[in-house]
Amino acid sequence: MADADAPEEEPPKVDETLPLLEDIPTAVQVKQGEVLDGGGWRPVRRELVGFYMQRVSAPQRERAITRVTSTERRYFAVGIVYGGLPSTIYGFFLGYLNVEGYVYATAATIVSLPWSFKFLFGAINDCVPLFGYRRKPYMVLGWLLCSTALLRLAAMPLPRPYWCPNAAGDGYVRTVHTSSGTESAEPCNPEAAEMGGKYAFLMMVASLGYCIADVAADGLTVSLARAEPPERRGQTQTTVYLVRTLGNVVAVAIVGICMNSWKYNGSFSWGLSYSSIMGLFAVPAALMVPVSWALVKEQRVVFVDEVELKKDEEDDLPALPDGAAYEAKRTFRQYAANVFELLRGRAMLFVILYQFLTPIVGGISTTAGGEVKQYWAHVKTFQNACFSLVGLGLFAAGLYLVKTRLLDQSWRHMLLVTTVFLNVVDMPFTFCTIFDVVRDQYFYLGETVLVEIPAAANFVVSTFVIVEMAEGGDEGIVYGLLTTTANLGSPFAQAISNQIFGLWSPSLSDSSNYIEDAPSFRDSVALSFAVSYFFAFASLATLPLLPNQKDEAQERKRKWEKRDAYAYASMGLVLAGLVYSVTVNFLAMFPSTMCLKIAGGEGCGDDDDDDGR
Repeated sequence: MADADAPEEEPPKVDETLPLLEDIPTAVQVKQGEVLDGGGWRPVRRELVGFYMQRVSAPQRERAITRVTSTERRYFAVGIVYGGLPSTIYGFFLGYLNVEGYVYATAATIVSLPWSFKFLFGAINDCVPLFGYRRKPYMVLGWLLCSTALLRLAAMPLPRPYWCPNAAGDGYVRTVHTSSGTESAEPCNPEAAEMGGKYAFLMMVASLGYCIADVAADGLTVSLARAEPPERRGQTQTTVYLVRTLGNVVAVAIVGICMNSWKYNGSFSWGLSYSSIMGLFAVPAALMVPVSWALVKEQRVVFVDEVELKKDEEDDLPALPDGAAYEAKRTFRQYAANVFELLRGRAMLFVILYQFLTPIVGGISTTAGGEVKQYWAHVKTFQNACFSLVGLGLFAAGLYLVKTRLLDQSWRHMLLVTTVFLNVVDMPFTFCTIFDVVRDQYFYLGETVLVEIPAAANFVVSTFVIVEMAEGGDEGIVYGLLTTTANLGSPFAQAISNQIFGLWSPSLSDSSNYIEDAPSFRDSVALSFAVSYFFAFASLATLPLLPNQKDEAQERKRKWEKRDAYAYASMGLVLAGLVYSVTVNFLAMFPSTMCLKIAGGEGCGDDDDDDGR
């Protein structure tokens, strides 16, 4: 910002191409060329409230802007849905349904799977306008889909729980004591373990609706970030994730307190059912439907061919009513051509490889995590939520630390230090629990708090490069392409994890093995965690693909060559990963296919080790 004490200095020029009320959330454009060196922001007006509420969070703007802090508080409605759905998985899928360990791990992946199609949603937004609008109708449709799926979940009758309630009606009978030791009790409803798929699918549909509504604003986020001065570039993104984290706090608290009955791995004698929680989450989602239409002020446009649009400059086109304008029509062919041109760059190929390979390699993790948490650490839902809340607070602190202190530090060094620190800190908590040195929920959950600051740095730094790779006018495409690539890594890693750790014998996903707790099985579980740590450290081998800082990213874009082969390699990699991960993860969700070895099961034709589950 200009120094107010310098009377002769010209104030910062306002970039007239930056979005105003009538431009948001239509096509986001900034100046063509390199990353903007700051500039000013046009005041944010009251009518933008509806637009901001579509996002989990909003970027921090220059102090000259009309304050939007009061508006940001309303994002909690989105945070409840975004953070609340995953928070229910532990208590419902493991505690109530007692699904196999690999099914539990896959359920969380399935719920977030729509984010792997984020780029496709962005293309549809840009190329298929509805009723003269590119964004607002999709926000309405997205929230309508989300609220409908949540209401369907709320209305579905729940099956009887897997385990039998005890005589006092305050817990499950999971174990029986015999002369030979502790064994797994007989379940009352073994079919419950195979019913998780339909619930995960509807939760995924709810997530799909939110994702569709959210995509409309992604291009704006990058546009705002790119207009920051170089010394402060990155503050927009970190502010986005700060506010999202604050929104998640409410969702986690709702689940931790209201869904903490003994039926859902909780410690309270009372609590809301899974169905009631889904109904509660449906309320803010349903409210967003009228809010999206009434409070989002988007300019209505008439779409014409580019040739026809040029006539408008000569006043050859008919005049439009106030508030409407002509805009060049976009087609999927044009969109595909733009994407192909972006992918031709070697610099873009390296970033795509980093965004894709790092979560794949680092995300290969044992399927024993949920079972260890439930049966050996005895983690209850309330305590799990409390530590998650503390962790979210520290995550926000980590984002703030990056925003205020580490923006100019080496990205590679930060990711190296945080990845090593995160896993080294995690090891003693894990192995002490496995080998029964300390089996206490507070001890086990301690690592979830300690690792949040480095996890925040790891998360946000990996997104900075997206801003640097965007050119003027293509922010939405770049943001959608790179975030889709990064989001694809998690389901791919889960698919590989199911297959690798499905080879362990005795099964890492069978709760009876944790109940019996044989020394040899402890060794097997410990080995699976050691393999997980190996892959986490192996993911550091991808760091050279990442630019070291903003200047190097810009230098790569200017100097590195472009080839069609790079585009074909990127597209082939992403397409193959998408098909593989979606197929394997869905196979793990449905009763008729979850037994397949490719999905992580023990084989549908095998009668060995039949435990009745």
